[in-house]
Amino acid sequence: MHKKVQRFMLAPMVAAMALAATSAFAAKTPDSLGAYGWAATNGGTTGGHGAAAAQTYTVTTRAQLIKALMPDAVIAANGTFTSAAGPDATKKIIYVKGKINLSHDGSGRELKYEHFKDPGYDFDAYVAAYKPSVWTANPANWNATTNRPLLPSGPIEDARKRSSANQAAVIVIPVGSNTSIIGVGSDARIINGTLRVDGKTNVVIRNITFEDAFDHFPEWDPTDSFSLTTPASPGCQATYVDASTGPQKCPGGRWNTEFDMVAIHNSKNVWVDHCTFDDGGRDDWKYPSVFEAPHRGVDYLVVRHDGAVDVTGTSDFVTISSNVFENHDKTNLLGSSNTATAANGWGALSITVANNWYENAGQRLPRVRFGKVHVYNNFFFGTAGYLGQYAPMSDQPMPKNRFLYGIGIGNFAKIYAENNVYEIKGGAGVTVDDSVMFFNWYGANAAVGGVTQYTYFYDSGTILNGQPRSITAAAQATAVTQGKPALVDTNTIWVPSQTYNYTLLPSNQVKATAKAKAGAGRL
Repeated sequence: MHKKVQRFMLAPMVAAMALAATSAFAAKTPDSLGAYGWAATNGGTTGGHGAAAAQTYTVTTRAQLIKALMPDAVIAANGTFTSAAGPDATKKIIYVKGKINLSHDGSGRELKYEHFKDPGYDFDAYVAAYKPSVWTANPANWNATTNRPLLPSGPIEDARKRSSANQAAVIVIPVGSNTSIIGVGSDARIINGTLRVDGKTNVVIRNITFEDAFDHFPEWDPTDSFSLTTPASPGCQATYVDASTGPQKCPGGRWNTEFDMVAIHNSKNVWVDHCTFDDGGRDDWKYPSVFEAPHRGVDYLVVRHDGAVDVTGTSDFVTISSNVFENHDKTNLLGSSNTATAANGWGALSITVANNWYENAGQRLPRVRFGKVHVYNNFFFGTAGYLGQYAPMSDQPMPKNRFLYGIGIGNFAKIYAENNVYEIKGGAGVTVDDSVMFFNWYGANAAVGGVTQYTYFYDSGTILNGQPRSITAAAQATAVTQGKPALVDTNTIWVPSQTYNYTLLPSNQVKATAKAKAGAGRL
């Protein structure tokens, strides 16, 4: 037997039994077949279907998962790993059995903050150096061209970046082309890390619960959502005068994090199906504001989690289907830049988001830029919360996983939404209206390659709290009040049925079907 197979297979008799059990599981749940939506186009998405027995693995530890993905990988004592060849593109099926913690060292010990922390980093010192009343108030840290603060810089920020890199070197696991990663049974879990599909083709991820890709070293970005004018805040102005007047009194700035649970970047033909995603026991609401007013409240949580499944760069032909996304905030980002270049996904990002169940998921369900994105038969449930300027400054009570909006309509998006169902309760002081179903993130029409481009949206069969609603009409009305250009009907440029076949459930069946069939353990 070849050495690289010996590392993962059991003794011959036990191996035969394991393979038989795996085959029985596969007979019930095809290893990679059945991809639909955009993942079924461009030649289809089959992952490792048809892999040889020697390339079929059952893994129960982080080390086994890494070695299955990268046969030449060398795992160091501190948990970092090296591979000269990188993720192997040979057809392979990797069955995940039980719980795998991606934040482990070479001996299987769980690694935490103190193990990744650079000697020069301290969170309290970081807060003291970069809080708005210190960093933003200093004229030396002001960009007069953009009328915004500069990004943090200096020894403590450098130490934070080194700390974050230390964590990433352990918890981010690259996945190769022609690979299926399938959970066995109902209890397969991957926790405390990221599966990253970067520059690859033909990947299937199914039947796994992903939990808590926790960032120990979040970044304070004073420029994120910063505004001198919207809304007007007492004392807010570009020039510092004293502690009560200056840019440190302007709203904006956010804590941002690094790690998605599944990150798809510059990759084609990827199918994420029947998985469950949540933040585990370390929800972001447990990490409240650390700054003074006006930088307090829900918008200033020291967030520890990024996306659940994000699709960025030049990625294309992706389907995200029959998953459960729960107790998580920024859930599905599709396209990460407003600048329409090929590298940022212009001309790509063809994605289907179908048959998912979003439970107490906050936003980006999904948020879309550029791509032709088909959003259908999804069920959304949550308690409405505040967004942006309407967020209270107080930390008491700190809301838990509030629902902000469903579909984010971003720059030059081409969204076709069908038969999506929302059940959204009103939070304290929050009235539920059509605005919970969407948010207009898009800007002005603009020329790309000399041709004027628009943002497109179409919906039908939408239900909000038992009543038929039109996201299109609500989004158009909001665009008028925001001074944005009108949305153009997606029907004028693209209809999904012209691209692929699909089964559309009636709206009155969406909730029951999602609750019965979405998520890990329900293949």
